[in-house]
Amino acid sequence: MRDNLPTIIKEKAGAIAGDLSRIRRVIHQYPEIGFKEYKTSELISERLQALAIPCKTGIGKTGVVGIIEGKCPVPVIGLRAEMDALPIQENSSVSYASQNSGLMHACGHDAHIACLLGAAELLVSLKDKLMGTVKLIFQPAEELDGGAKAMLADGVLDAPRPDAIFALHVDPDLPVGSVGLKEGPLYASIDELRITVTGQGGHGALPHRGIDAIVAASAIVMNLQTAVSREIDPIQPVVVTIGTFNGGRAGNIMASRVDLTGTVRCVDPDIRASLPGIIERICRTTASSFRAGASCEYRELIPPLVNSPEMTGIVKDSAAVLLGAASIKEDSLTMLGDDFSIFLDNIPGAYFHLGIKSPGRGESCGLHTSCFDIDENALPVGAALLALIALRVTNPADRQIRPGIRESGDRR
Repeated sequence: MRDNLPTIIKEKAGAIAGDLSRIRRVIHQYPEIGFKEYKTSELISERLQALAIPCKTGIGKTGVVGIIEGKCPVPVIGLRAEMDALPIQENSSVSYASQNSGLMHACGHDAHIACLLGAAELLVSLKDKLMGTVKLIFQPAEELDGGAKAMLADGVLDAPRPDAIFALHVDPDLPVGSVGLKEGPLYASIDELRITVTGQGGHGALPHRGIDAIVAASAIVMNLQTAVSREIDPIQPVVVTIGTFNGGRAGNIMASRVDLTGTVRCVDPDIRASLPGIIERICRTTASSFRAGASCEYRELIPPLVNSPEMTGIVKDSAAVLLGAASIKEDSLTMLGDDFSIFLDNIPGAYFHLGIKSPGRGESCGLHTSCFDIDENALPVGAALLALIALRVTNPADRQIRPGIRESGDRR
């Protein structure tokens, strides 16, 4: 691949920067919750059709998939962006603030869509240099931990099956023009915990005549922390958090039932497999010590997000030639999660962070907050990087053939 291609891509991305901002602002104004991204899906499909990119809608209920065919059928590269918003009331005076009460793009998915649509436009304009196929995946319901599963159930990885897959996520702690990368584990698994504690109600002034479910449940909350501090190797990252505690009807009535919900996060598969048994035992024996009962429902939602070293290297190489080596920042493992991990469980790939912080700006509003916003100068950067990754992966003249990536062949 010619050395000046990164420059060409940057120039082309700069030329469509205004369009990307307009697209992102329209999506931001009309956020939609998971599996109800009807207008968002319509906007995406109309944009793809305007670019003469064949697409299918209704994949995973509201997802959209587009296909860009280059000179050869393989390799096939997947690029994914999420579409859903969050149930947050926006607190902003910007002209493009949410018009849908109680909903907001507070996680940057509007920016992800704009970046992927921008990458699609760049790839179409450089189709003569595309030596494989690019599959554009616009996913619903990432925040509900169900969108990736729904798309896989509808065959999103079939006909054609990607050899590798990539996705970006905005990062308000990174400046515009920088990229965060980490090979191996990046995000934790996400599992859901529901606990029901049962006792025997009675008068609050006569506690000896009943079984106080609130006291038992309180002890369970505290003892669950020993699952991490005393039963798991201390160098292994594990989190058990109880987020809701509901029980009782009045201050002078002893509660007969308490319902708890929580989240469990870890990285190691063996530890993940052991946690349901540990948690169930702690809940049951703790409740028993107060003469109460406890039942646990443990649901595995999504696995840890683990980046392929090879694919992370492709992102790193692409970012270096496009933005400069100094733009690349080393990411740290976090106990956050993203259901892109489900794609990575099936296909090698990489997930990376895109800087959206304005130069010289102080502390930014974080993800999932009512004041979250981005510096839109990041949009052409994200679009250019996604496009360059696809071109570099599919073109054997620009790389060594990577393990697991099919070599390009004539489309005839």
